[in-house]
Parts: sequence; structure tokens; C-alpha cells
Amino acid sequence: MMRRPIRCGTILLLASLIGMPTVGTAAQRAPAPQKAPPSRKPAPRSSTPAAKPTAPPSVKPSGVKPTPAPTPKGYPFTNVHPRTVPIKPFTFDPPEPRREVLPNGLVIYLMEDHDLPVFNISAYTKVGGIYVPPEKAGLGGLTGTVMRTGGTEELTGDEIDRRLEFVGARVETSIGAEYGTASGTSLIKDSDLVIEILNGILRNPAFREEKLELARGQVLEALRRQNDDPNAISAREFSRLVYGRESPYALVPTVRTVRNVKREDLREFHRRFYHPNNTILAVSGDFKSEEMLARLRKAFGSWERKPVEFPKLDPVREVEKRQVYVVTRDLPQTVVRMGHLGMRRHSPDEPAVSVLNEIFGGGGFSSRLMREVRSNRGLAYSVGAIIRSGPDRGLYLAAAQTKTESASETAELIADLMEEIRSKPVTAEEVNLAKESILNSYVFQFDSAAEIARQRALLELQGFPADYLETYPAKIRAVTPADVRTAAQKYLHPDRMVVLFVGKTEGLTPPNSKLGPATPLELEPVDDPASKMPDERKVP
Repeated sequence: MMRRPIRCGTILLLASLIGMPTVGTAAQRAPAPQKAPPSRKPAPRSSTPAAKPTAPPSVKPSGVKPTPAPTPKGYPFTNVHPRTVPIKPFTFDPPEPRREVLPNGLVIYLMEDHDLPVFNISAYTKVGGIYVPPEKAGLGGLTGTVMRTGGTEELTGDEIDRRLEFVGARVETSIGAEYGTASGTSLIKDSDLVIEILNGILRNPAFREEKLELARGQVLEALRRQNDDPNAISAREFSRLVYGRESPYALVPTVRTVRNVKREDLREFHRRFYHPNNTILAVSGDFKSEEMLARLRKAFGSWERKPVEFPKLDPVREVEKRQVYVVTRDLPQTVVRMGHLGMRRHSPDEPAVSVLNEIFGGGGFSSRLMREVRSNRGLAYSVGAIIRSGPDRGLYLAAAQTKTESASETAELIADLMEEIRSKPVTAEEVNLAKESILNSYVFQFDSAAEIARQRALLELQGFPADYLETYPAKIRAVTPADVRTAAQKYLHPDRMVVLFVGKTEGLTPPNSKLGPATPLELEPVDDPASKMPDERKVP
């Protein structure tokens, strides 16, 4: 997903909206003169003639526009509207990191950056929660946490903390749904320490028992509070409804599955996936590439290459008809989520879908959802939509937050807008504005050498072609209104999507709602006695 610069209003505009005084000239700021109170005795007459009053200094009235400077002779844009000024096509060639492959299969991206004496290293490994058996959901996250906190065979996690804190460095690890990361940052003079610690964590984590219990307790505490946030409820249950509760793409940890995880499970999970031929390094900083490559070869060259077997994942299923659900919560507003399966990763439709996203719901205040649902109708505080890609299928998701009495109308309007963009051609102006927005934000993916190296490493890990970033702008420029309509008809299906409300049930879906009747959805209880920690002590 593209990042965009923050847009903000001016101080003067805000001041005028809220009635704040603005700064003007000294004469404008001076208070009005006050009349002197009448004296009890008349003032004595002076024998000297009174001085003639002098004229006050001339002050230009507020709001007078200054005379514009004369236009230089031959200036080509006099009396030309900004939108008609010819603009050269967007071109941007990001610097290319150096790519090396060690004999053990470890891929390394090197990016020199001599602006500051810093060092960054990130390791991406193809491992994640989608490869965890359902009865041990939560294993991936626990492994990613305890890899760092549990330390290595040579150093405990606390000893690593002290060594890093002494030089102001940082090393962190985590495991998400599809890949794990291990990253480090320091001054370049301390890069050897970061490389040494990161190497030990990747290859020989100790997974100490006390740190596993600490991480387990933190996860269990989060599970006890998982139904306190309506947005968290909506995200979790929506994925389960679309993918299916047992799908690896919707699997979430429970108290039972987290308690099933043992120390040996962490060790075995690490042994299966953490190998050099399944890992990519992204390294950037104030170094010479040849020297850094030699140091990385020395540190990681002895890491033994091993075959990696990934579990076979069942294909995701399609929702065959529209399904409406409601999770009852006594809230002043309602969270709405609606959608279905999205796009497969590496689909040739990605450029057209990106433009469709921008026009329909991902383009901020210029999108149709924001314009119609929030600006024109005033139905929602926030609203948006996106089609995400995934290794099998991603998600199409439209979401809004609104008053309970407006929730059904909001969802109906979103469904109508989905049907409209499927059935009616988008305008050339909408497509051009969307493409311009996407390409203008494209440059922010390359705002640092570290980001460039990390992008390259992660894209390769996910199987994207080597020229993906270079060819992306041209593919976006080539999208036509007909391509957007084709993508909408292929990827938007308002007649067979999941609609989920999290809020009050009363008045949520009237009998004549076009969405259909809502089915109550019960959440799993999390406050059962089995969720209590065994070492909890009662406070007297």
C-alpha cells in the first residue's frame, strides 16, 4: 500500500474557522482609545497658544492587495490556469542496491549511505503464522518474541540488552503471517556487535523457559481484553467469516492454543524454517560494499544450508451469497465491515486494481466512498475500502464507523456504490487523478537507503520479479477507464459478500433493508477459569 504525505490547512484558515484573532499591523493591534473621565475641576487656561494637531501617519487599510511585480518579458505562463500547464511525465530511477548470494544460499542486498555514520541490517525469513497447526495457534508470534528475549546459547536476553544499551544499539525480532524479521540498528562503529548478536539469534536462539512463560503471560493478558475494542472484534471476526474459522489465513490464538505451546515447539518451528537459503539480508549504512560483504561472509558463511518444506495450505473458499452478521455491543456507534475474497498476489490485474482502489475507497477525500458516504450524506465518521492481495487470495474490505441508526443505510450505500462502479464507466478525469496520486506517492517508497534495501529483499522473498519496482510506474500509466471497469466487475461482488456490524442490535437493520436480515454472532468467552495464570497470586 502506498504512503502519502500528510495534507494540512493553513493557520490563517484555522483561525478564521474558530474565530481566533490574526496578527496585523501595530495600528490594527492597538486597542481603541479610551475617553478620559470628566474632571471635577475645570483645567486652568494656558497662556501659550495650543499646538496645531498633526495628521496621523497614513496606514494602508487591511485587506488591500499589494501591486503584483511586473511579469518578465516572454514569461510563457501568463494568464494560464495551473491545470493546463504542460507537465513532463513522471520519471524516477531509484538507486539500485548491490545483490550478492553466498554459497549457502543467503541472499544479501547492500546499499551504501554515507550521509550519517549509521548501520542498518534486516533479515527476512519465509516463515509465519499460516504454517502453524490450528491446535497451536500463536506459536509463530511466541517464537518471534522469544528468539530475542530468550537470548542465544552464549548470551541471555538480559545480557544482550545490556550490551546493546551500552552503545545505543537495537536488535529486534518478530514473526507475522507470512514472514519473520530480525533487524538491528547502530552507529557504524558498533556494527560488528549488531552483526554478532543478530547472527546468534538467527542461528542459535536459546528459547529460555522463563522468557517463554513471560511472553505467554503477555499474550494471555491480551486475549482477556480482545473483546474490549470493537475494531479488533470486527477485524478478527470478519476474516473468520470470509476465509473460514479453520483457514490458516484467519487463524487467531486462543487461551487453549497458547497454553498448548511448549518450549520444544518453538525450537522445532525455528529448526524447520530458519536456514540461509530461506533468508534474505538487507544491509545499508556508512560502509564500503566490499568491506561489508567480507564481514557478512565471515559471520554468516558457515550457516549450514538445509532443505525447507512448507506445509500444504488448503485453498480458500468463496462466499456464495450475501451474509449479514451482527456482534451485539452496547456502544454509541457501530463498526461496519463488508467484503469478500480479494486478489491473488502477482496477478496481472494489479495495476488496474490499484487505480480502482484509489477511485473507489483508498484515495482519501477524493475517493467515491469518502465523497458520497461522509461528505455528501454525512453518514460516517470514517470510511474507506481496499482490495488486498494474498498468496492464495487476499481480501476486499470496505469499512466505516457511524451512528447505530445510520449503520444499515451506510452499508446499503456502500453496496450501491460498488454496483455503480461495476455497471457504469469511470470517467477519464477520475482515472487520471488516481494515477497521478499513485505515482506521486510512489517516490516515498524510496526515502532512505535502508528502505530501498528492505523493499528489494521483501519483494524477492515474496516472489516478485526483479524489475517490479522499475516497471510499476509504466504499468500504472497504461491503465485505462475500461481496465478499471473490468477490474471492478471481476473483483467487486456486492451480491455475495459478508457484512458485519459490531454495535447495538436494536434499530440496526430494519425489516425492509436491502442487505437482508442480520444473524447474531456470538463471541468466544475469554474469562473462563482455565485462562487464569498458574502463578497468579492473590493480593491480600
